[in-house]
Amino acid sequence: MVLRVQIKAVGFMLFLLTAGELVYGQYNIQHQAPIAIERSETNLLEFTAPGISQTDIQQARLFYRYDGDFSYKQMEVGFRNGVFSTQFNVDASNASTLEYYLEVTLISGEAVYYPASLPSENPVTVEIVDQIEEKKPQLGGVEYTILAPQPGNGVTSDDVFIAIALFYDISTLQPGEFKLYLDGRDVTGEADTSAYYFSYIPKDLRSGLHNVALEYATEDEDFAVAEWQFFVVAPGQASFTGFGESTTPQITSELTARNQVIAGDINNAYTGRTRISGQYGDLRYSLHGYLTSQESSRLQPQNRYGMELSYGEWWDLEAGHVYPYMSQFTISGRRVNGLNTTFQFLDDKLNLQFMYGEIDRSITNQYDSLVVQDIVNSSGTVVPSNYLLTYEDGGRGTFKRKIIGGRIGIGDERKFQVGFHALKIQDDTSSIFNARNYLDILNSGVSLKNDLSQAQRDSLIANPDLLEVSGGSIKPKGNVILGTDLKMGFLENRLRFESETVVSAVNDNIYGGALNIERADDLGFEIEKGTSDFLEQLSWLIIVNENMNALPFKFSENESGRLVGRLYLPSSVLANNSEFSFRQANNNVRLQYRWIGPNFSSLANSTIRKDIAGFTLTDRLNLLSNRIYLTLGYENLNDNVTGTRDATTETSTFRTNASWYPVDRTLPRLSVGFRFRTRANGVERQNYLLPDNLLNAAVQNIRQETRTINGQDSLVTIITPTPRLNKTINLNASVTQEFDLLNARNNASLSFNNIKTTDEVFAYGDVRSAALSLSLTSRFNDLPLETQLGFTYNNTESGSGQNQIDILGFYAGGNYRFMDNRFSVNGRLAFTSNNTLYREILIRDEPNSTQLNENPRDDYYVLSGQASQNTFQTYVIQAGAQFDIDEHHAVLFDANLTNVSGSGRANDRIVQLRYVFRF
Repeated sequence: MVLRVQIKAVGFMLFLLTAGELVYGQYNIQHQAPIAIERSETNLLEFTAPGISQTDIQQARLFYRYDGDFSYKQMEVGFRNGVFSTQFNVDASNASTLEYYLEVTLISGEAVYYPASLPSENPVTVEIVDQIEEKKPQLGGVEYTILAPQPGNGVTSDDVFIAIALFYDISTLQPGEFKLYLDGRDVTGEADTSAYYFSYIPKDLRSGLHNVALEYATEDEDFAVAEWQFFVVAPGQASFTGFGESTTPQITSELTARNQVIAGDINNAYTGRTRISGQYGDLRYSLHGYLTSQESSRLQPQNRYGMELSYGEWWDLEAGHVYPYMSQFTISGRRVNGLNTTFQFLDDKLNLQFMYGEIDRSITNQYDSLVVQDIVNSSGTVVPSNYLLTYEDGGRGTFKRKIIGGRIGIGDERKFQVGFHALKIQDDTSSIFNARNYLDILNSGVSLKNDLSQAQRDSLIANPDLLEVSGGSIKPKGNVILGTDLKMGFLENRLRFESETVVSAVNDNIYGGALNIERADDLGFEIEKGTSDFLEQLSWLIIVNENMNALPFKFSENESGRLVGRLYLPSSVLANNSEFSFRQANNNVRLQYRWIGPNFSSLANSTIRKDIAGFTLTDRLNLLSNRIYLTLGYENLNDNVTGTRDATTETSTFRTNASWYPVDRTLPRLSVGFRFRTRANGVERQNYLLPDNLLNAAVQNIRQETRTINGQDSLVTIITPTPRLNKTINLNASVTQEFDLLNARNNASLSFNNIKTTDEVFAYGDVRSAALSLSLTSRFNDLPLETQLGFTYNNTESGSGQNQIDILGFYAGGNYRFMDNRFSVNGRLAFTSNNTLYREILIRDEPNSTQLNENPRDDYYVLSGQASQNTFQTYVIQAGAQFDIDEHHAVLFDANLTNVSGSGRANDRIVQLRYVFRF
């Protein structure tokens, strides 16, 4: 059992810079992308966020996908001391590239991303490779006993304690030192070490498989001593392999008391977490909980709790806050407060999955006042315009959104499997009070601030719909997705075919229930009684009415001239994804075709790219015993898949990447990628009212043509679709090198990324961005010292000069150990400079004119001559120390000071003292 007590003093500051209509936050997330992601290893991804404290964050999520899939999976990311970190395991056996981006949602509702610009379109792209490191020779003459965790066992993230005892004759070993690695990262400096014993307590390990290795490094060669793996069990995982055989429960508890100073206001925060896990025979169990005084009825849940049960290989159950996955079209890692359970019968030939819970909890509307907005008519008489119901600040609420779904799979997916799945998501209209008209307010008894006269109240009672809600009242939604999938494997599963076809119906406002004969008549068409009865019977699954995102009716005139609606399935709500893949030892070919209608949607996965059809072909070559990787790819996609638009945009993308991962550590590891993308819709840029030099800045695209009207030829002006013709060139390169210098082993990484979009038909459509990052880690041979240096630079210009952002940052840090590694100190200094320049885009209608005329067709855009410029710097100082009293007791101290220049507020400060006791 581990007991951690933490005391923190925290301050918080948010500084926004306003330029025109744009708002720039102080937060600029920094990230050094790995040169590669190893398929069978746990890979650490870290994002540094100067200026962000724990009290700012509502949630942080990593969105990721493989090989350019049409949607992203998601997972929650932990945060500690200014760093978002997660340990990532590749869960797709045939994937060759990983694409990801980070989304941080702040308490204020603001979202911060990395990459900052269009992250879903331009994610970080990293090659997935097989094992990079060479096998090291085994060190002879050394025996060992692994004390914890036992190989293959599963432990919770707070229970991880790594310990190994050594037995050898020191006189028989050549000079050198033992080194402890966790997931490929040297943690010797953080471990409690002696000549015959190593122990280490890692922080915030992600759920999944982890690897521990003990090596012996001499001047000439590195030797393997011991290597083993263990599992960490955390929310979101459905597999509970490796809990171990012990029937004694493992218990972890942690208490935190924190004092926060926010803009001079003192706000105390308290948190507590606990986890209990263990195994009894084939039954494995885990219970966890996290409670915080920062839980608020105005936010989605900050508390976490859950339970996991597993029996043998055939049953898994998660309850509480779970993160289920069904498919990319349905739900893929979204947090659900409920349960998710799976069954595997008949040697995995019958698979069942069921989930139930809520995606969003209810948040009550908080209304402020009912006010009258008056206007004066031409005669000078005041006429009541409308009655407006306003919200309190942050008072807009949400409905409880429930989810229920399941899947049945028949057959072995490695040979042949067919599956059927369904998902229903619907808002609970009774979960909160939601005013839509004046009668709702009267019947609810809600008391509002208002100065209505009796005549005004009588007017509202007579016509309740005169009441308007500021920003519109929230509307409850419903969604149902039905689908089938097919998986087949041939040639010992090297050749695979997978396909999924789904239909999704979304209702944007389920108020009023299913469409009936009377409502259809009010809308100006007829439906038969049988159709009305069918819609009423179907309402248990999905409420069908006039608010569907795609009406399931075809209309035709009857003998009396009335429109008659008949049910049909619109193709715009269908979606399909099919792919062939062929994998050999040195080659992996993948052909994917997708067709996703413009009205397809899942309320449980907002990352699905809609209204797209086309194919993607990739070929991955592994050369020189998996030391050189060459990836070639081509993608062709079109929108307007149902032919309802006036123009179709075609997107073609060519991609190649070459990577070199030599066995010899003295040689550099290199990766270079190139992407070329074009987008065009074949529409010509034209506006006969403007001269040629202003054509590309035109607000409207118009042409004239002659048409015969009433027997006479007339010139007719036609507004045409907006032309699209641009090309994007993306070049990225990274290199990492190990070398010995100044009696230290150094690891240097350099990465560069450049994106340039050139718009051929719009004067202000160009975008360019360049980013450079450098990091250097040094471990000294004669000193118990490890240092880190880093540098980042980003320059972005959009709108052909409308918006320019320059970000420059660096950091320096180190860790020094005393008293045979029982006492260690660490520190870090970071600096970020931000410069922004913004110009408004103005509208003109004639050269040298500053007034608008009555004809908007000759309007064109021009950049303002006045620029708004903002500059600020962020300074972060971090310091810490750890003292291991003995193997059971430790004291830890951390401090953080953040300053943003020009804010006029107190510094953001964090002071933390922890006492750790393990038993």
